[in-house]
Amino acid sequence: MKPPANQSCQHYPECAGCDRLHIGYEKQLQHKQEEIEKRFGGFKGLEIRQIIKSPKDQMYRHKVQLPFGHRKIGKKSVLTLGLHNKENTFIIDQKECKIQDEDLTIVAAAIRHWARNENLEPYHEKKGSGLLRHIVLRKANASQEILVGIVTNESEIPGRKKLTDRLYSYIQQFLYKENSKAEVVGILQNINRKNTKVVLGEKEVTWYGRHFVKEKIGKLDFQIGLSTFFQINPFQIENLYNLILEDLPENKNVVDAYCGIGTISLYISSKSKKVIGLEENSNSIRSAIGAAKANEVENVHFIKGKVLDTLQTALNDNSDVVVLDPPREGLDADTKKILLNSKVSRILYVSCNPETLLRDAIELTKSFKYEKMTPVDLFPHTSHLESVSVFTK
Repeated sequence: MKPPANQSCQHYPECAGCDRLHIGYEKQLQHKQEEIEKRFGGFKGLEIRQIIKSPKDQMYRHKVQLPFGHRKIGKKSVLTLGLHNKENTFIIDQKECKIQDEDLTIVAAAIRHWARNENLEPYHEKKGSGLLRHIVLRKANASQEILVGIVTNESEIPGRKKLTDRLYSYIQQFLYKENSKAEVVGILQNINRKNTKVVLGEKEVTWYGRHFVKEKIGKLDFQIGLSTFFQINPFQIENLYNLILEDLPENKNVVDAYCGIGTISLYISSKSKKVIGLEENSNSIRSAIGAAKANEVENVHFIKGKVLDTLQTALNDNSDVVVLDPPREGLDADTKKILLNSKVSRILYVSCNPETLLRDAIELTKSFKYEKMTPVDLFPHTSHLESVSVFTK
């Protein structure tokens, strides 16, 4: 089907980035609401609230990951940069995108121009050869700062200084031409030599500037790096976090599991007696501790380790509330057992996957009442959906 005129994109429906662009946004919201009500309607007494629409339904993605590819034109192989097609057989050479930030689309075009001009070879997955694997771009909505990540298959690149200078120059030229107010504050090389679908490797080298952008949630300041987990739609973050705040009792002891860089922990700290954040990623824990210090928040403490290994200890007799924000896989069986046997009176569950939320809710309702659920559309024009659920004893 053809998208509405205001949602028209030359790459749709071939591109795998969107799957609902042919449907008007209001109708998309209606469909998502109906899907949630159908999936969760069997829980007795559950209040399913109206979906919260995104304040911005286009150009909302402030993180972009694009693979490099190549296509044959006659006997010549030309470097491409974009998303996979739906059949995952080639890389679409992206010329526009209705859901990623406009400035990041401009930066991606500048990087493509740079890579072609420098005759840099894209990564060949089957051969395991070639230099350029992906780009990872982040933009902070508050500061309009941009971080550029170039993921490479090699650690050492001859003439890196000149390559960096020309890359920065091209990006500046492209942004200036479009009258952009954004500022590139860092260019990083991320090295990933493994035969893997995982985009980022473990080692980063700073080519220019710094390794983070400065972002805000409400009055709180955060530093966001290439690999930092941070919601991609900054226009919905406060709406999402305010739902947690709304159902959080005052002056209680809270455990924030899967806390990342501490965004939820710090956001709810002013209403809480004490917050303990649990996170296994070392870089995220360091960022969380740094953010707490920078924002002068003293009632938040962070523990490094897998949630399964740290939750039991964190849940002492004084714990009142658990906030959960797990990855798409949801909760493992042993973590659910710990929660079911705990003395906490309330669970606030932030989910990005209705399927695993349903599975976990069925288990949690053996000890808790599933009281309320609010869908939040963080991902317009896709089938993905965030939600906040309230479980009580």
